[in-house]
Amino acid sequence: MLIRAFLLAVTGAAFLIADFTPSWNQPVQPFKIISNLYYVGTNYLASFLITTPAGNILINPDYQESVPVIKSSVEKLGFRFTGTKIILISHAHDDHAAGCALAKK
Repeated sequence: MLIRAFLLAVTGAAFLIADFTPSWNQPVQPFKIISNLYYVGTNYLASFLITTPAGNILINPDYQESVPVIKSSVEKLGFRFTGTKIILISHAHDDHAAGCALAKK
């Protein structure tokens, strides 16, 4: 029983120490999905830009480390990142919402 508890503790520690997201913020070529909807995310984390005459809507700014990649993608498409007027998140997980404050700046 003691060995089992030790192995469980070591395995749990390995999961806490391991970085599962090293490539999540790799840039990919942004692209138009349809009409005024664009993919501006990374290779693993989806972010979308909806363009409107009143200002743009960014969906899921992802991690703080993702924001510079998203900004670059928006600008590659010919839009201004500062033209973003609304930031939406699909749900309250770090991989979708942690970059909100940085994206707002």
